[in-house]
Amino acid sequence: MGKGTNFSGQPVLSQLIKLMDRQKINTLASKSGANYYTKHLDGYSHLVAMLYAVLSNLRSLRETCLVFAANATRMNHLGIDHMICRSTLSDANKRRKSSFFGSIYRMLYKRYAPVLSDSMLKREASTKLYVMDSTTISLFSQILRGVGRNLNNGKKKGGIKAHAIIEESIDLPVFVDYTEGIVHDHEAMERLFDLPYGSFIAFDMGYTDYMLWKRLDEAGYKFVCRLKDNAKFKIIEQRKCPEKDIIADQIIEFTYDKYVERPMTDEELKHRRGRRPTSGIVTVKERVQGTYRCRRIVRRTDDGKDTIQFVTNVLDPEEMSAEQVCETYRRRWSIESLFKRLKQNFPLKYFLGDNRNAIEIQIWVTMIAYLLLRVMQTKARSKLAFSNIVMLTRATLGAYIDLVTLLNCPKLDWNLLEQQRARWVASQNIRQLELFPT
Repeated sequence: MGKGTNFSGQPVLSQLIKLMDRQKINTLASKSGANYYTKHLDGYSHLVAMLYAVLSNLRSLRETCLVFAANATRMNHLGIDHMICRSTLSDANKRRKSSFFGSIYRMLYKRYAPVLSDSMLKREASTKLYVMDSTTISLFSQILRGVGRNLNNGKKKGGIKAHAIIEESIDLPVFVDYTEGIVHDHEAMERLFDLPYGSFIAFDMGYTDYMLWKRLDEAGYKFVCRLKDNAKFKIIEQRKCPEKDIIADQIIEFTYDKYVERPMTDEELKHRRGRRPTSGIVTVKERVQGTYRCRRIVRRTDDGKDTIQFVTNVLDPEEMSAEQVCETYRRRWSIESLFKRLKQNFPLKYFLGDNRNAIEIQIWVTMIAYLLLRVMQTKARSKLAFSNIVMLTRATLGAYIDLVTLLNCPKLDWNLLEQQRARWVASQNIRQLELFPT
C-alpha cells in the first residue's frame, strides 16, 4: 500500500501563516514601535508563537516553548530562526502593546472581508445590519474588576469584557474593545458613531440610553432594540396592526433626566478655582433633560405564551413594517453564535500571562486565528461544522498535509487506501479452499 497523496511541502500552521503578509506586519511593527529594543523575538515571531499556542490549546509558557523545541525541524517554514525562551515570551507579552495585534486583526479584516461576506444572506436581507453586544471572560484572579458579590473566603475572580460590533453578512467583528468586567455595556455606545452613515444597528436592552438613542437618530443612524419591561413612556399614537402576531404598533415618547460629563470651555476655565492643570481635559457634570419619540412594537412569541417589546426609530410603517422590525432584531442572534463559537473552540481559560496586556494579546490572537480558519473554510468550500474544522487543524497542525484538500474530504486518503487494498486483493487471485470438495 502506498503513502497518502494529500501531501504538502509545508505544515498546516505554515499554510495558515501564509494568509498574512509578513512585510506589512513588519511595516506595521516599525510604525507602531512594536519592535523597539528587541533582539530576536520581533512582532512577527511573537504573533507566530501565540498563534501556535492558541491553535494547539496550550496552557502555559513552558508548554509553548517545549512544543517549539520539539518541532525545531519545522521552524524554517514558520519564518523563525531561533529558539524561543520562556522568559523572552513572558517579557514580550508584558511589554509589547496589545494594540499592535489589534492592528493586525483590522488589517486582515479589511483584506478578507469581501471574501467572507455571505452573498446569500445579502440577497435575503434588504438591510445592511450591524450588531453590537458584549461578552465577559472570567479570569483566574482579580486582575480586572469583575461583577458579582465576593465569595465567603474573600477571594473573587476578575473578568474582562469584550465589546464587539459585527456586520451580520460577514460574521466577523468590525470593532472590538476590552474593558473591565464591571464596566456597563452602554458606555461603549460611542463607537457606534464610527459606523458608516445611515447604518442600521441592532442591540440588546443593556444599551438602553434614551439620550444616546436621540443622538443616533439625529446623526442619521437607524436602530432596533428590546424594550425593558419597566420602561416608562407616554403613548402618542396608536396604529392598526394588520400582521397576525403583532399586538401593538405605537408612537411613544420617553423622558430623560441625567447628568453627563463634558469638557470645560476656555471661559469656564478662566473662572475655575484652583490651579489649572498643565495636561489633561478638565470635565464638569451638566444636567441634561429632554424627550425622545420612537416607535414601540409588541409581538407575540412563537409559542403564544408571552410577548416581546421592541423599539425603533423607523417611524414610517411603509419604510419598514412591524414584522420586518421584529425580524431585523432576530438577526441580532448572529453575534451570540459568534461568541459561542469562540468560547467553545478556543477555550479562554488558561492565559499565558497575569497582566492585562498579556490577556488582551491572547484574545486578539484568538480573533486572528478565528479569521484565518474562516478564510480556509471559505477557500475549501467545506460543509464541515466550524468545530470540526478547528479539531482537524489542531490535530494536524505540524503535519505536512494540504489543509484545503483535507477540509474538502477528510476521508480522501482512507478511500484511496481502500481502493489500493481492493486492487491488491483482486490481483492475488486467491481461491478459497473447500472442506468437502464436490
